[in-house]
Amino acid sequence: MSESAFGTLLIALLFVLFAMGFEVSLSLGLVGVLGLLWLKGFTVGLGVVGSIAWSNATSFSFVAVPLFVFMSGILLHSGIGKGLYTAVARWVSFLPGGLAVASIFSCAIFAAISGSSVATAATIGMIAIPEMERRSYYRPFIFGSLAAGGTLGILIPPSIPMIIYGVMTETSIGHLYMAGMIPGAVLALLFAGFVIAYALIWPETAPRSAADHGSFLDKLRSLYEVAPVAVLIVVVLGSMYAGIVTPTEAAALGSLVSLLLAALTGNLTWRALRDAFHATVRTTSMVMLIIIFASMFSHVFALLGAPSALFEAVVGLKLPAWAFFALIFFVLLVIAYALEELSVMIIILPILFPLVTKLGFDPIWFGIIMVVWLEIGLITPPVGLNLFVIQGLMPGTTARDVTLGTTPYVLLMILLVVLLFLVPDLALFLPRYMRLGH
Repeated sequence: MSESAFGTLLIALLFVLFAMGFEVSLSLGLVGVLGLLWLKGFTVGLGVVGSIAWSNATSFSFVAVPLFVFMSGILLHSGIGKGLYTAVARWVSFLPGGLAVASIFSCAIFAAISGSSVATAATIGMIAIPEMERRSYYRPFIFGSLAAGGTLGILIPPSIPMIIYGVMTETSIGHLYMAGMIPGAVLALLFAGFVIAYALIWPETAPRSAADHGSFLDKLRSLYEVAPVAVLIVVVLGSMYAGIVTPTEAAALGSLVSLLLAALTGNLTWRALRDAFHATVRTTSMVMLIIIFASMFSHVFALLGAPSALFEAVVGLKLPAWAFFALIFFVLLVIAYALEELSVMIIILPILFPLVTKLGFDPIWFGIIMVVWLEIGLITPPVGLNLFVIQGLMPGTTARDVTLGTTPYVLLMILLVVLLFLVPDLALFLPRYMRLGH
């Protein structure tokens, strides 16, 4: 059997397993192991399987994944940051759609300590949804602002997908973190601008009340409520960007400080600790299984010469750089509506990354593009995780609410991708500044 025929057979087997309802990680693992055994023989193939599993499971950089997940779990289950939404709302609620704007800005701030989109959406959503429903906000308006705002949790550092991307592509995680800051701020402003414009055009969707205008003294007092969040931001991001700790060490430091803050505020209960550990084990196990099995799958296709063949095929099309990029991103958008994106990213990175870098695209810039794509996947049905989170907090949400609420934000994320293509320095300015030693 030729290598191309064998590769086609493996792809077909993978989709058959998906159609049968197998877990993504197990499907990848089965196809990858069968491929390695066929290509390398039984004895050598098993050795390669063990080597791939060991190298991924013992990677020091991946230690940051469970640590950031644990920190997010402590923040979510102990209630640290619950005062964040209230404090932000006091400062911005005078704006049209003020509570929705507060949701987005609260998500952006919380993102700087969580590293998780789901934790961001859940933490802010639990406080924001009752407030907006009490004011009779339009349900799709509530749904969209929180589901989309939660996605900022993986674009504004720290970010678990950036860790995975950095390790898999041997790209500096610190530079990726720096690269995400400006695009994250721009996206938050785009979201907030849309909310304000929408509320101005259709004011009945975001009713305002006299309670929205608190005194200046109340606003100053509210700053005390965000003190734990501010401390964590300084500890996690400040220590890392000051060059005191690595991203992995920053994750460990953040986990320790989150525990101390939860204890000092009286929120560190046995239940909160148990739930945080449970979430950490569950999420880390899922992510590491996908990484290990996807690495085996990708290794098979590297042995079959798929990256080189793909590069030659793309170059043979003789398209300009913008057309190559548009084609790649269009395919990714189609995938975002059909499959779970983190799994797909791990599968395709070993094949796609050599292609985009050979075409001249910066690996750090492309990492931010991939994270924005993951953000789109988080709010697109049927597998968008943020949709499940917000639907769980808003019983009775219909498919119409989901579509009306999230579609404008998907378009805004696509707009950000266009801006990143036209102005790459939105992502590359801070990493370049960092490399220069400033």
